[in-house]
Amino acid sequence: MLSEVTVIGGGIIGVCCALSLQRQGIGTTLIERGDIGGEATLGNCALMARSEIVPLSKPGVMKKLPGWILDSEGPLAVRPGHLPTAIPWLLKFLRNARADRVAQICHGLGEIAKLAQDDFDNVIEAANIKDIWAENEVLYLYDSKSQYDADTFSWNLREAEGCFVTPLNKNELRDLEPDVNTDGKFGVVANGWKSFTNPQRLTKELANLFVSLGGQIIAQDVARIKMLNGRADQVKFENGEILKLDKLVVAAGCWAGRLLSDMGIRIPLAPLHGYHTDLPDSGVKLSRAVIYAPGGFVNTPVETGLRIAGTVEIAPIDAKPNFRRAEVLVEKAKRNLFPQLNTSNGSQWIGARPFMPDTLPVIGPAPKVDNAWLAVGHGQLGLTMGPTTGELISALILGKSPSIPIEAYRADRRYVQ
Repeated sequence: MLSEVTVIGGGIIGVCCALSLQRQGIGTTLIERGDIGGEATLGNCALMARSEIVPLSKPGVMKKLPGWILDSEGPLAVRPGHLPTAIPWLLKFLRNARADRVAQICHGLGEIAKLAQDDFDNVIEAANIKDIWAENEVLYLYDSKSQYDADTFSWNLREAEGCFVTPLNKNELRDLEPDVNTDGKFGVVANGWKSFTNPQRLTKELANLFVSLGGQIIAQDVARIKMLNGRADQVKFENGEILKLDKLVVAAGCWAGRLLSDMGIRIPLAPLHGYHTDLPDSGVKLSRAVIYAPGGFVNTPVETGLRIAGTVEIAPIDAKPNFRRAEVLVEKAKRNLFPQLNTSNGSQWIGARPFMPDTLPVIGPAPKVDNAWLAVGHGQLGLTMGPTTGELISALILGKSPSIPIEAYRADRRYVQ
C-alpha cells in the first residue's frame, strides 16, 4: 500500500514529522535503518533548550578560532587531516559572525524555540509520557560576575527573543544546588526549559504513538532516491527492494547529504561531533541541568546517572571517536563544579550533529523537487525543535500556512549574508 508521505530518518526530527502527519490523518511511512532515536538523539544533552539560541559564530570568534582549531581539547576542534575539507564550511561559518547577522540568526532560532514548549506539551500529553520529563529552570554558572557581564552581547540577544533570567545571590546559588561548588561563582536561572530522563525513550514512545495511529515503520537502509520528471519517484534500499513514493520528507540528519545529492540538491551540511560521559555513581545530585558557561558543557541528571556533555569537533561523519574530548569535560566538571565527583564506571558516547554554517535548520520544500520537503540541519537543537519542526512540515505538506514564516529556513536561502 502506498503511503501518502514517506519520511526518511528515525531521529527526533523524523519521528516528529511522521507523527504530526499521521495525527493529521495523512498515511505516513517512516524509514529508519537502525534503532529509533539511536544516533544524535541518543546522546544529546537531554534538554529542550529554550534559551540556547545564540550561535557559536558571533563577534570575537574569529580571533579565538585558530587557537581552538589547534587545541585538540578546545571547545571547537577540527580533526587533524580534515581541515582542508572543513575550510569552505568554516569560512561560511565565520562570515555569519557579524553582530547584525547573529541577531538575525538568533531571531530565526528564537521563533522556533518560542513554540517548542507548547508543541512538546502537545505530543507528551498525546503519548502519555509525562514521567520522562521535568519542566524546570536551568542554571547557567559563571566563575565570576565579571565573566557573566562579558557575555552581555549573548544575553541581550536572548532577552530580545523573550528569554529572561533571574540572577542569584551567593546564598540562593548555594541553596539551589547544594552539590555544586559555587564558591566565588555567579549564576542565573533561565525559565522555559524541559529536561528529559532519556531522549531515546522519548523518541521511541513518540514512534509508538505514530504506529498506534496507523503509521508504518520500515527498518531498512536507503541506498538512493530515484528521480523521475522532477519528482522523487522511488526509494531504493540497500537490499535491492524498491518503495514507490508519493510525497517525501528527508529528515536524515548528517546522512541527508547523500540522499539530497540524488535529488540534485546541495546544501552546506556538516557533521559536528559532540561527546558525553554518563556517570552512574557520580555522587552528585542535581535538581536541574547546570550549564558551566566558561567550559562550554552541560551537566544533566538522566536515567543513566549524571550526563556531562558538550564540545564541538569537526570531523568526517564516520570518524573514530576521540574520547579524550569526553574525558576533558569530566575533568573540568570535577575541577570546577563537583570536587566529590566519582568518575568510575562511566560510559562514553560520540554523535554527529547536522550543522549548517548559519546555524539555522533547513525546513521547507526541496528546491526544484515537486514532491519533497526537507527537515535537516538542526545542530545542537534537534531535540528542542523536534515537535515544532514536525508541525511546520505537516502544515506545508497539507498546504496550510505554517505558524511562523519559513523563509529563514529554506534550503535555497543564502547561507552567508
